[in-house]
Formats: sequence, structure tokens, C-alpha cells
Amino acid sequence: MGRHASGTNNYALSGRAIAAIVAVAIVLIAAVAWALRPREGDPQAAPEPPSCVAGELELPIAAADKRLGEKLAHDYAATSPVVRDYCINPTVVDSVADAAVYIAPNTPVAHQELAQRGRTAATSEPSPVAAVKVGVAHKGGPAEAKLGEVTFPVDEEPAASALVASALAANDEEAVEALTARRAQNLAGAAEVSDFVATSEGNVPAGYTFSPVEGEVVYTAIPLNQADSISEEQARAGQDFAKAMRDPAAADAGQQPAISDLVWAAATPSGGENITQHTDPGAKLADGGPMDTLFLLDTSEAMAPYMTEAERGIADAARAVAASGKSVALWNYSSPLNPGVVNGYRRNVALTPDAEAVADAVGRFLNGGVPRTREAVTAAVSESAGSTRIVVVTTGTADGGDDNAFIAGIDNANIAVVHVGEGQQDQALRGAAKSAAEAQRGDQVAPAIKAAAGIAG
Repeated sequence: MGRHASGTNNYALSGRAIAAIVAVAIVLIAAVAWALRPREGDPQAAPEPPSCVAGELELPIAAADKRLGEKLAHDYAATSPVVRDYCINPTVVDSVADAAVYIAPNTPVAHQELAQRGRTAATSEPSPVAAVKVGVAHKGGPAEAKLGEVTFPVDEEPAASALVASALAANDEEAVEALTARRAQNLAGAAEVSDFVATSEGNVPAGYTFSPVEGEVVYTAIPLNQADSISEEQARAGQDFAKAMRDPAAADAGQQPAISDLVWAAATPSGGENITQHTDPGAKLADGGPMDTLFLLDTSEAMAPYMTEAERGIADAARAVAASGKSVALWNYSSPLNPGVVNGYRRNVALTPDAEAVADAVGRFLNGGVPRTREAVTAAVSESAGSTRIVVVTTGTADGGDDNAFIAGIDNANIAVVHVGEGQQDQALRGAAKSAAEAQRGDQVAPAIKAAAGIAG
């Protein structure tokens, strides 16, 4: 009898056999994965470095305290920062002219240093990054130092020098005198000549004991706008640095004592020898007394440290001019801060006998941008009658050009210039003005504005 085919492959695996094979395969895969897993101490266990799609980018950092700057740069690098697909390589440089971020106490002097080197802050609210105890390092046991015994290493410890001098002095003049007469280039030099040295807690010479003064120095990270030597990407990295290194403890500290601009400036490496030459009031009375006056106020970032005094000076001067029967007006200027805006100047208050309109408006400005002074002055002259005095309150000029053409356009105008701070002056504007005054310190600004408006006293 013949055999009939059933349609079933006699060599097919049973269901149980297939399940057994699959189970063995799973066990083998798990065993291989276990064997290849990263182990503690194994280099493979470390996280992969970030992908630098755009490559590496140097972040130049300037610091008033180089030791602190190097520490913060190291701490930031340890986070493996990536900004816009660039892996950031922070490095400390000597000058703010070459930096994308500046680490320093947020003082008028710091902003003056930026302005002198043609740099501007990218924010009006720098991030606090460290609160540092400062005081006097002395030989031997506890001792109460007297101002005349302390040496100030202003190149290495400018902030500590300023705070210690201010704490020990009876007034600002005494502090400036000590910072000028008893200065040393660095800590080692100070220790060679003195048993009492101003310094920070973490930078005490060998063999010295540290005694703190009241308060701490609060250092901030000031991100800077792009410049010829700083790209937009580096400026962005500077902003990321400031955000990443913000220290909540320093932000909440609030214990830095109030120190005058004069003392801060005297404690800088270049300020002590020359600062006493500029202590006379900067007011210079304009000829002709009060007349119709347009106040033209620089509201750039560089004016920020002096803004309160500038506002007060313009408000007081406007009231005095109006009280004499004349009219007042107000413009402000910087560089365009909003998309689509072309002109850097704004017409705030047209000529009016109502001084309060000017006084109210001048208190509403925010600071930002750079001072496009020549554009604003040229526009103000072209729109003002010849009998109107234009009081220009400025930190400098960021839109220089052909001096002769600029002077020719304003030569017949009645301009009074008040140069605020220690930034570079526009000599062409100063030369064309009927009067010019300097207000290097905050307390000189308001008197100088009143005098420029023809108001005595």
C-alpha cells in the first residue's frame, strides 16, 4: 500500500524547541551586555564630551582680581559649556579691551574703565559671582591697624585696598591720601615694607595673620557687547558665563559697604597718583545766564553709574531756568535699542515753560547702547533756534567721523558740554562748545549741569 503525504515537514521544530532556542538567545544577549557594561573606574563610564559641531571658541575673561578670575574660569570650564554649538574655552586676559566678560565690583569706576577702552556692558544688572572677605594682614598676634600703617597692593588687591582704606579712614580725602601715598604694586612688595597689608582672606602673605574689616567685596560678572576683537559668539558666551557662575550667596549678601567713586578710583593701579588732581568741582558757569535750554542727555550704558545725579541735575536746572522766565526741553540719546529704530536720539519734551514736564520725563529713562553723540548734537542744533542753549550731558562719543564736517555743522550753535566720567572726550565737540566742564565723580555731575545751564550756585 502506498504512503500518502500529510503536507507537514517532518524536520520542522516543535513549538517547545523554538521557545527554548529563543530563551537561550535572550540569555546570551543579556550576558554579553552585562560583560560590556561600563564599570566604575572604567574610562568608558565617563560621560561623553559634548559635541562641538561648530568647533571650539575662546572666551576671554578680564578680572580686577586675577586670582578670582582664574578660579571662576576653571570652575566654568569644568561644566563643559557649549554655546551655539561651540565648546567654550575660558581664558583670563589682562585687558578689558580684549575681553568678552569683566569680573569686578559693579562700581562707577569699573564702568569708567570699560568706557575708556571703548567697551560697553551687555546688561545693566551684572551677575554677582563672589563675595570676598577683605581686611588687614598683620604680623604677630591680633592688632588694630591704623590707616597710616597699612600698605595697599593696588595692582593685585584693588578692591580690598579700597574697602580697607574706606573702613579705616575718617573721610574720603584721608582714604585717597593713604591709597596714593602708601601703595605697592603687589602683595609681595607690600609685605617687604610693611607689617600691615590690605588684602583678601584667601591671599594672606606667609607669616601674617588676617583680621577682616566689616563687610565684603561683591564681585560681579559683567558681560560685554561685541567689539572689533570680540565676536558675537564670544559675547554670547560671556553672557552664558555670567548666568552660569551667578552665586546666590553673593547675590543675597548685600554687605558691600558704600564706597565713594573717588576712593574706588584711587585704589586702581593707575588712579591713585592722578586722582587728587581732579578733586575740584567740575562746574563751569556758562556765559549769558539762563536762557531757553534744551537738555540733551546721554543714556548709554556708560552713563548708568551717574544716572541718578544726571537726572537730579537736569530736573533742578530745568526748574531754575523756568523760574527765570525761560523755556526748557529734553532729548535723550544712545544708540537704537529696538528693531526698526534708525535714530539714536529721542525728542522727549518740546520747549515749554513747564519745568515739571522735564523733571518727570528725565526720571523714566533706562540705560543701554553706546553714545551716538554727534548724531544727536547735529540733530538738536538743526532743530533748535539760535537763541536756545543746548546742554549736552555726555560720557563720550561712539560715532566719531570727520571732525571738520562735524564742527562746521554746529559751529554757530550755543552748546554747553558736561563730560561725565573718565572716558575719552570728544575734542571736536568740546572745541565747538561755548563752555565745557568735566564731572569725573558722581557728586560733581548735578552742579556741573546747573552751571552749564547758566545757573549760579
